Amino acid sequence: MNFKPQKNQIIGLSIFVLFVVCIISLICEDSTTVGEFNVYYGNLHAHTGLSDGVGTPAQAFAKARNIAHLDFYAITDHDYWPDDMTDSDWSQIKQAANDYNEDGVFTAFWGFEWTSDIEENNNGDKGLGHFTVINSDDWAHSRNSATNTLSKFAKWLDGTSGVAFFNHPGQYSTTFDKFIFDHSDNIVGMELWNRASGFSYYYNNGYNKNDGGYGYYDEALRLGWYIGASGGHDTHDNSWGVMNDYRLAVLAKENTRTSILAAYKARRFFSSADKNISFSFTANGSEMGSKINGGSLSITIEASDTDNEKFDRIQLLKNGDVVKTWTPNTANALVTHTLTAAKDDYFYARVRQSDKDEAVSSPIFITTDGTPKI
Repeated sequence: MNFKPQKNQIIGLSIFVLFVVCIISLICEDSTTVGEFNVYYGNLHAHTGLSDGVGTPAQAFAKARNIAHLDFYAITDHDYWPDDMTDSDWSQIKQAANDYNEDGVFTAFWGFEWTSDIEENNNGDKGLGHFTVINSDDWAHSRNSATNTLSKFAKWLDGTSGVAFFNHPGQYSTTFDKFIFDHSDNIVGMELWNRASGFSYYYNNGYNKNDGGYGYYDEALRLGWYIGASGGHDTHDNSWGVMNDYRLAVLAKENTRTSILAAYKARRFFSSADKNISFSFTANGSEMGSKINGGSLSITIEASDTDNEKFDRIQLLKNGDVVKTWTPNTANALVTHTLTAAKDDYFYARVRQSDKDEAVSSPIFITTDGTPKI
């Protein structure tokens, strides 16, 4: 006997399926949402055989998307090393990014690494440092006269649509001139971890040995750099996206190049040793990365984990110093605090799970004193 469903039964079944899909979507969205933003996880520092890695950009994007299930990824082969990048190399990276980029599913950025080590620097006595650059229309060479100093590179970057991140400060004896060079608003972050080295580029004594022990991140912030907390796998083998659980996480409205790039420019991102921490740090309702007025600040720090891992410590820092510590011992932590801020102060938060995995937020920057503007 054949059963033929009635029209109202079909409509009812359709509504039920739609309801279930909506509920599942809401559950999934809640696990990666903080406030008005979604949290997307990925990495922006990876190499292929076009420089000193292996494989092709297409292989790297495919693994990051299909195996690692990252939300975004970037290929950033060196401007040189072991030989010079060519226009053909640059085109191959851009083409692969465009091939794998899919709005709402996976964001693929093209990029390069501006590289200045001791033996390559024109002065012959110091390495200036490395920068990850994404989304620029062209690439710059650290040994060309137009872009072979930090200030020249910063000026070049200001003329592009790209953003850059300080890479592994101090590695390879690089100095970044102790962060004393012309600022660029398109330098948006600094790696606090690199590869599988923990947060070693955060917990250190920085370049200045006479400032009380501040690390590279706080040294730059105390000099007025408008940067957030980044990190990079710096992949040189075929472990694209699967090297470990460390992530660069961004708070954005959508998983698109436009939305994620806007979040980087707003410094709305955090650095995490865990693959699925959700983290929000606000002052007077403004999310991490914001520039706000001084006066009385109402601080809120929220952290959760999809795997229900507990947070055993939350800390609030002002100008690089811890001013408040909480021990929530819960997987869904929310703490608040009120304090006073003045012009040029900056604040950020760090959270730690019971397995000692940490996440560090980008700062909130105080640019004026007094009552917030209307």
